[in-house]
Amino acid sequence: MNARRSLAVAVRELASVMAVTDVSDADMERADAAVRALTAMLRERRLDDVPRTPYDEAVGARDYGWHLDNPALPGLTMVFEDGRATAEVADGLGAAYAGPPGKLHGGVGALLLDVLLSSLVQHHGVPAVTASLDLDYRAPTPLDVPLRITGEIVAHSGRKVETVGALWHGDVMTVEARGLFVALAK
Repeated sequence: MNARRSLAVAVRELASVMAVTDVSDADMERADAAVRALTAMLRERRLDDVPRTPYDEAVGARDYGWHLDNPALPGLTMVFEDGRATAEVADGLGAAYAGPPGKLHGGVGALLLDVLLSSLVQHHGVPAVTASLDLDYRAPTPLDVPLRITGEIVAHSGRKVETVGALWHGDVMTVEARGLFVALAK
């Protein structure tokens, strides 16, 4: 793992731990000062955009990493096989992504599914944007447990690509998605 990616993982961990810490105010103040000092140091050299794997690298690739270097988003490594896409979140997502107590925020589930399905469409050589994403929340998604995201293309007609996907905790489908993607005009 390169230094940028390692720092992104550490910042994600910090956000999840900070969300549920109960240290003293004095310790909070020390942590605040340390984080602000690190922020000032990192701000000294600022890029114009977040480094990311270009979408065109997903075309035909077996693996594709999405926002692995952006600590504000849950980075995903997707695998494309047999017209399908899968991604694993081995340790699950922590408190920084919470909605109801102990559960994943529904919008984060939507984000994960949109990312996987749009990357799958891109993998098949169709530069597209999400036109609609319909979700059915089947069961609460717990925090801090392994998650799996799956998706496949079910129809492609003209500029429209239809997909289905799901977010899983073990054998339990927690979120089901139907996505419509529209190819960008050339």
